[in-house]
Amino acid sequence: MSERGWLGAVVIVVAGLAVPAGLGAAEPEPKAAPLILNLMNRPVESRERAYTEDVKRDALAPRPSAVDEWEPQPDGSMRNKKTGISVKVSNPCPAGDIEHEFALAAYNRSRSRR
Repeated sequence: MSERGWLGAVVIVVAGLAVPAGLGAAEPEPKAAPLILNLMNRPVESRERAYTEDVKRDALAPRPSAVDEWEPQPDGSMRNKKTGISVKVSNPCPAGDIEHEFALAAYNRSRSRR
């Protein structure tokens, strides 16, 4: 009896999966054909117009700021992308120096008064 029960269950599962799959495959997509036809009906753009539009787009694009022209280097310096000039700014008063500590304390005092 259990073999018949398993066989019946398998038949029901297969029928349950096959019927919706067969019904779903028969439905055509109504939006695919009009989209292709709309793309084919567009007028072809002339070379001259495409060139002028491209030139206008480049002319109207914002220029990168001066900050974007510099890139940081692993040693802490900055390098200009256009010219290749590198600039390194170093701290003449390293941390731990007494003048540095006095300046930092004075700065912190002035910030706390505000």
